[in-house]
Amino acid sequence: MALPGPGVVLDSFGQPAKEALQAAARLAFREVELPAVEGDVDPANLSRTGRRHLLHYVSGLGLQLSALGGDLGGARFADSASLEWRLEKTRQIIELAAELKVPVVTTHLGRVDQQAVERGHVAEVVRELADMADRTGTFVAIETGGADPAVLGNLLKQVGAPVLGAAYDPAGLLIEGFEPMAGMEPLADRILNARIRDAVAGTGSRPGRETPVGQGQIDFAEYLAMLDQAGYRGTAFIRRTDAERPLDEVAEAKRRIERLIRR
Repeated sequence: MALPGPGVVLDSFGQPAKEALQAAARLAFREVELPAVEGDVDPANLSRTGRRHLLHYVSGLGLQLSALGGDLGGARFADSASLEWRLEKTRQIIELAAELKVPVVTTHLGRVDQQAVERGHVAEVVRELADMADRTGTFVAIETGGADPAVLGNLLKQVGAPVLGAAYDPAGLLIEGFEPMAGMEPLADRILNARIRDAVAGTGSRPGRETPVGQGQIDFAEYLAMLDQAGYRGTAFIRRTDAERPLDEVAEAKRRIERLIRR
């Protein structure tokens, strides 16, 4: 299998940025995705000197910043009332990534289905993101959680910007009622970032939910093989959003995925 070892999304640890970076280094990760929406890494709070110090700190731990996280939460870009603020905040994160020489920014559009595209402003948001990415030479990866993969794939084709793609999250798709592997086909040539995340599907009485890696319904051997076949050669990033024991669960996920990659 041509995939490198897994990375980690630092908010998985539930700690401030520096402590999360230290945790990633202790677990012998090499590549990390650093959320940049709030706290010390919010572009509004990070001075020029602070940016240089951040790069030095990351390098000193033997880590590489491979992506910045730009998910603004809430209704995301589905909320037209806060659209201007959200676009401006995203622009700041993309420009921060360019300055730090981080190649990818991940973001979340909110609900993306055919109705949302037809009645809303989703396509215009995607064009704005494409313009921001193109101006800075930064790639923007749109989360598949909450998105119909076929609709997202068509939207990306319509906009036609090579700087835009998908952050593929099989667990997010399963939780939202999609078949997590089937969604890869319409996005296969557009995957810029891949998640390692597990989940169980919802039932009539209970919504889907995230689980520790290996305790849900995602077949990671199949998933990694499909990423490989799709031509994805980047790092797949472990992410936990609701861990009871974050350090232990991330460490166990890393061991599981490394065993699969070495096969």
